[in-house]
Order: sequence, then C-alpha cells, then structure tokens
Amino acid sequence: MQRNNKSTALQVMLINGDYPEGFNVNFNKVVPEPTDEQISGLEAILEPLVGGTTQEGTITAKTTVTNK
Repeated sequence: MQRNNKSTALQVMLINGDYPEGFNVNFNKVVPEPTDEQISGLEAILEPLVGGTTQEGTITAKTTVTNK
C-alpha cells in the first residue's frame, strides 16, 4: 500500500484577557509533519500578537491509502 499526505492542519488554542476560556486559530496546508520547533516558533509569533498564551495545539492530518 502507498500512503500520501493529502493535507495537514494545525489548530492552536490561545488564552488572553478577552478570552479566558480560550479561542482557536486554524492554519491549513501546513507541512505534513510539523516538528516541535516549528510549532514552538509559530506560538512565539502568535502569543505577542494576541497578548496571551498558548493552551494547546491539535494537528490533523489526512492521508490517502492506495493499493499500489
């Protein structure tokens, strides 16, 4: 079987004074397997922009499987 990455998305939950329960920011078409360093780099950019902190992140990958 052959596996091909169809798409990868990253959802990051951020918390700040306006949203104490948090809010989600979604990114589509990210690299197939983002590294911890890449995710941390994105968090370092986002946190000052929203004036908050990162609570958690969710990576969603879609893979196609074919009989080849």
